[in-house]
Amino acid sequence: MANRSYLYVVDEIPGQGAPLTRVTGLSEWKWDVPLVHELLVSGSGRLVPSTIWDAPATAILGDYDQGVANLERLFAQLPHDEETQRQIAEARNALNDPANRGRYLLLEVAEIHVLSVTDDDNPFPEMLTEAQGMVRGDDASVDSLIRYALGLPAEKRQQLTGSGSWASNLYFEPSGAPQQEQVAVPDALPEAQPAPPAAPQHAAQAQQQAPQLPPPTGQPQQVLLVRPLANGAVQWGVGLLALIPFPFVSAIVAGIVMTAVGRSRGPATEAGERNRTNAANWGITYLISSIILIALHIAFLFTFDDEHSSTFYPIGIPITIWFALSVTHVVLSIVGLVKASKGVVFKPIALPFFSPRARLW
Repeated sequence: MANRSYLYVVDEIPGQGAPLTRVTGLSEWKWDVPLVHELLVSGSGRLVPSTIWDAPATAILGDYDQGVANLERLFAQLPHDEETQRQIAEARNALNDPANRGRYLLLEVAEIHVLSVTDDDNPFPEMLTEAQGMVRGDDASVDSLIRYALGLPAEKRQQLTGSGSWASNLYFEPSGAPQQEQVAVPDALPEAQPAPPAAPQHAAQAQQQAPQLPPPTGQPQQVLLVRPLANGAVQWGVGLLALIPFPFVSAIVAGIVMTAVGRSRGPATEAGERNRTNAANWGITYLISSIILIALHIAFLFTFDDEHSSTFYPIGIPITIWFALSVTHVVLSIVGLVKASKGVVFKPIALPFFSPRARLW
């Protein structure tokens, strides 16, 4: 599961007590915060409470029209080749769509910043520092960001245009649950002018395509962005890579992958975090044990003389233990997969290399 940078359109400022009556997905980017996201919240950016993660996680809010204007400054200086102009047109189509326009752009960056923290027990100070470094509230900082963007190689052009990332259906979907953040925030942004009215034919087309909902009654519905949290089943499931019919190699691959995936920083339930930590501990235990036993088997082949070559033992002792260990590994992977899918914590005996991380969610 990839960590992502999420860009939304909102009409209210999160964290000031008023409900979010509208949250529209605009763009998402895997494993990094692209420069197009940074530029779109630049010039008037400020930190606000995250609408995805619990406090004290933060997001960045910027004026929609000013962010688009700053991006257009970059677009005006990009090459005029056909592919670059196609990517620019793709971005303009998304940003100028009447269904997408709003007062503010909200950039959720916590899922990316948590990847680089060094203190898993208290990641928030480092994440806050990273978020503060992305807030650009004046023209000079915007100019500096544009100059940096223009110096990037052509293969990173998509980070400047967002090509392929524009979508309204992001990994996180709005729900009707109340907004949870009640964190004090700095003074509000200057009031942005309302988005210009759409052309009549475009407005009619957007209204025709939009789902017909009953008119709102009473107070506006509050919005919280949510998604299913990981339960650790995937981390146990990848242990079944050991069944690939490449003896020894598949065991080492399964141990490596299980350990790596088990250390995922993606959002998870409390049981899910414990399950994937337990999977990582078992994965590295199986990996180390397999390497030792395979090395012993090879050493026995060269150590014992011809007197022992006619019988399987004692030369076959390490490989017999490894085979039994591999059968145990497959059984544990299946049991862990089933239990984690049901939300139950499964903890076999393993070397305790890792501990569950602090939760962001």
